[in-house]
Parts: sequence; C-alpha cells; structure tokens
Amino acid sequence: MRSKSTQGGGMVFLYKKHLEQKISVCEIIKDSIIVIKIDRSIFLKNDEDRYLVFVYIPPYKSVFYKQYDVNDLFEDLESVLENYSTKGISFICGDTNSRTSTYDDFIKEDNLPESLVDLTSYSADSQLSLRVNPDLKTNTWGLKLLSLCKSSGFRIVNGRHSEGYANGFTYCGANGTSVNDYLITQEQNFELIRKFIVCSFTTFSDHAPLHFEFDSVQATTVNSRSAGIPENDVLTVIKWKDENKFEIREAFRVNYDQLNSCFENRDLSSDADIDTCVESFSDAVVAIAEPFCKVTTRHKSGHKNAKLNFDKPWFSDELKALRRNYIRALNAFNSNSSTNNHNTLNECKKTYKLKERYLKRQYMKQEGDMLSVIRKTNPKLFYAKFKPKKKTLKSNLKLDDFYEHFKNLGLEMNLDSDNASTEEGNCCVFDELDAEITSNEVEKVINLLKRRLNHESRAALNNVSHTAIHQESCNHGSRVAFNSRSSAALSHKSNTAIHT
Repeated sequence: MRSKSTQGGGMVFLYKKHLEQKISVCEIIKDSIIVIKIDRSIFLKNDEDRYLVFVYIPPYKSVFYKQYDVNDLFEDLESVLENYSTKGISFICGDTNSRTSTYDDFIKEDNLPESLVDLTSYSADSQLSLRVNPDLKTNTWGLKLLSLCKSSGFRIVNGRHSEGYANGFTYCGANGTSVNDYLITQEQNFELIRKFIVCSFTTFSDHAPLHFEFDSVQATTVNSRSAGIPENDVLTVIKWKDENKFEIREAFRVNYDQLNSCFENRDLSSDADIDTCVESFSDAVVAIAEPFCKVTTRHKSGHKNAKLNFDKPWFSDELKALRRNYIRALNAFNSNSSTNNHNTLNECKKTYKLKERYLKRQYMKQEGDMLSVIRKTNPKLFYAKFKPKKKTLKSNLKLDDFYEHFKNLGLEMNLDSDNASTEEGNCCVFDELDAEITSNEVEKVINLLKRRLNHESRAALNNVSHTAIHQESCNHGSRVAFNSRSSAALSHKSNTAIHT
C-alpha cells in the first residue's frame, strides 16, 4: 500500500535466488495480505507445505483505514486461515497494530461434560502458559485479533516460545512503546519454530524486526556447495552490532540450565572428561549466540578497487554529529527500555530528522535555482542533465566464438560464389544476341533520335556518328570497347536531349 500524502507504505517479500523454484506467491488481498507458499522439500519435517501469511492491518482512522474497511480485512484473514490450513501448515506474521496485553488467546476452561464427549467431534482448547508481554494495554484491533485466535485455533508465539529471546516491545514511537507485530500459528506448530527473536530497534524503522527460524535441509545443501570452492576464494565475514548485547545476555539467562548441564556428572580430574566438558560448553555457547552473530561466506572479488560510499550532498558535519547522538541513544534504549531512555531517544531522533529535512530542502532549492539559470543561459547543458543514460550491455560471448562465427560466414560466402560461377558457366548462349554493335546500327539509332533533338544535340550526335564510322577499321577488341563507350555516351546524350 502507498499513501498519496506520504512516502512510506508497502509490503515487500525477499528470498534467496537458489530458493526461487521452491517459493511461490499464492494470493494478494487488498495490498494488505500476501500468502507465500514454501515447498515441503525445503524442511526437515517435510510432511506438508508451509504457508506464510504476511499481513498489515492499518491503524485506527489512518489514511489506509479510510481506504480499506479494516473489519473486512479481519474477515479476509480468517477466510485465508480456513482455506490454507487445510492445504498445509500456516503461519501469520506482520504488523497488525493490535495491542493484546496478556489476555488469553484461547477459550479458558473449555471442557465438555463427559456425557457429550462421545457425541461430538469438538476438540477443546489447551490451557497454554501465560504470555510474557511488556505491553499491558489493549485496543480495538487487539480484541479482534484475540477473537480471531479463539475462533480459528491459532495462538500468539510472542512471549510464549521456549526459544524466544528478548520478548520486548516491537514498536517505539514518539507517544510510547507497544507490541504490535506478532507471529501466530497453531499450537502443534510451535515445535517447528527453531528460534524466535524480537530483534533490537534500528534506524531504518520504528518497528523491531521479528526473527524466526525453521529447521531446513538447505543449510546442508549450501555447505556442500561451498565445500568445493578453493579456500583462497572464500571470504568469511562476521557481522556484529553493539545493540545485540542485551539480547545475548537475555539468551544466556534463558539457557542458564543448559550451560550448567555441561558440568554435571563430570570428573574434572580426568583429561577426557575435561575435553568433553569444554567441547559441549563451547557448542552450547555457539548455539545460543549464533542468531546474533551473522556469519556469511562468499567468493573473494577479483576487483581490487572497491566502491566508495559517499554521503549525500546535504549531509553536513553537524548532521553527522546529530546522527551519532541518535544512534547512541538508540543503543541505550535497546539495552534498557526505560522511560528516561525513551524520552532521550525521541529528542535525539526528532532533532536529527528535522535537521536532515531542512538541509535536504535547502539543497534541493539550490539545485532548482541552478537549473533555472542554466535553462536560460545554457539550454544544451540543461537538457543534457535529463538525458537518460545509455545502458551498457554486457555479453558473455567469447572471442573464440566470435572468430569461429565470422569464419563460418566466410566459408559460406565462398561456397555461394563457387556455385554462382558454376551456374553462369552452364547458362544458355544465344548467338544472334551475342554479336558486336556495328556503326550502321549506331547511325540508324541516331537518325531515329534526331527528330526530337535541338540543334546543339543533333551536332553532337553527328560527331559521335562520324567517330564511330572512322573507328570501324580498328581491331575487334578495340572496336567492341569503343562501341560500348559510345553507346554509354549516346545514352547519356540522348537522355539529356530528351529532358531538354
């Protein structure tokens, strides 16, 4: 979705190139719901295909709220769940602008009398654990979402998953913080989610990313594919961000028992037990910290001249200092989401954004004034600035293939010329037509043309006629060549005379 009055809005789905044949878009509803199908062959537990339903529910009385009937969006979402739940395993993920507090998303004390158990196929809701939710407020969309969960059998994963780290706020705005973004699926699908993380806030959005993982066979495929690459051509990059410190601390706190289990029932006086203990402890630490320490492997580029990233023309030193303050306040809020840190973050962000917009408007105004002057003083340069750049087409054609192509063309031309000469040698020759042009024939033609010519043209033709008669005593080859030239001259003179 895209508003006419703002620059934001929209939903984008990205995937790796090698997964192209395994992923397909099933349905798009009102620019707010996108259904993605992932083939079952990707996953370790590949009994069924999996459907990811990405959703955006506009906030109450917003621009998009006026464009779409939000009540219909909840109905559309419910129908999507009913449809695709019968085809495979479904997950809902996105910004629903719903605040649900810690209210139950299942029917509490949903028990049937024993006398009715055998008479109906109704399955009662399981009594799940209480969700961990720092946002204790609700709104209209939150109550609708809870009602949808109760009617469809889907449950909220946020604050409930065993491998969930930092189950904190997902939205941080000027008016406060809240939990608006959710991952929702059926209770029996919780075990399919290997990791679920509410990541730290970034400068790109006021929403925190949701990170969740499935067990898949693609990891082994990628590793086996890169195993054949020479070691010198592989570059390992580890990306670390300081704002992940809080999440790692929380992850170690949640998995405290797992780390302690590495030391239980160990004889530390034995070298073998010590080695086993260290190895198991290292594996546990790596498994816990892996989601926060991104490791990528790629080919080393043969191009040594790396591209330099230049700042925007309006990005001044003052603006850089304001941006550093903004990032520093953002990291402090990610570490401790207190009211004081939130107020500091809002103030730094507001100051930075206002200054950025002001400098950008000022720069655009200067550029517009400059173009206005150039349009009057140098129109050629003015229109050259709007001329589209030519796209350089890159070809994978090798030089040897290029050579062989034109070599074969040359051979074909030689064969055609040989065939043409053979055909000319076999053509019919008529003796009555293959004869010399005599002077009498030339004089006869000239006399026929004299009737239509003026005095000067007639005198020129007489000279040609006398010359042709005089040259008749020459040898055969010379007379043929002369008669040919005379005929050409005669034709030219005749045409000139006729036009005259």
